[in-house]
Amino acid sequence: MLEKYLPFLKPRENEEKTLKGEIYTPDDTLFFNPESLRAEAFTAGSTVKISSSLIVFFSVALAGLLAAHMVVTFLLNSLLSEQKNLEFKINEYAGVEEKARQIAGKINYSKNTIGARKPLTTRISFIMSRLSQDLSLSKVDFNPEKFEIVVKGSSPAGITGMFLSWLKDGGVSEVVIKEAVFSSSENVYAVKLEGVYR
Repeated sequence: MLEKYLPFLKPRENEEKTLKGEIYTPDDTLFFNPESLRAEAFTAGSTVKISSSLIVFFSVALAGLLAAHMVVTFLLNSLLSEQKNLEFKINEYAGVEEKARQIAGKINYSKNTIGARKPLTTRISFIMSRLSQDLSLSKVDFNPEKFEIVVKGSSPAGITGMFLSWLKDGGVSEVVIKEAVFSSSENVYAVKLEGVYR
């Protein structure tokens, strides 16, 4: 009965012996069975191959990612330096718009001045051509809308005839005598006139 529960107490029958006289133990009774070791070695070899392949794959992928990272970093650095260069160039032109506005304002002012000068020249010519030989000018102030002069002469009739010819010929719409002075020591009339162009 003990043999049932303790098989090692069972008597050995027909024990085979090796050439050296040792008891022969078949392969399937060994703790490490060579056939199972071969199967395990094959499985381990395929596992090693798969693991090696995975390691190589991930190493190549990591190397590729590192190379891509380096290329992208290089491109970003070059773009960043180009951006800084463009910002520097843009900052050089910061005041150009304001200068252009000032120049445009000066050009417009010049155009307006030149445009106003032509009629003013014609008006000055009109006023000066009506002065008689015996009259002299001591003060002249011409504006685009009106003029102011101080005329000296020996006779008030010459001065009156002058501004009447302005009104008659149509170049002046009105004349105002602002001041009239007679110098008895010089026998000269000085009249300050203001006129408005037609």
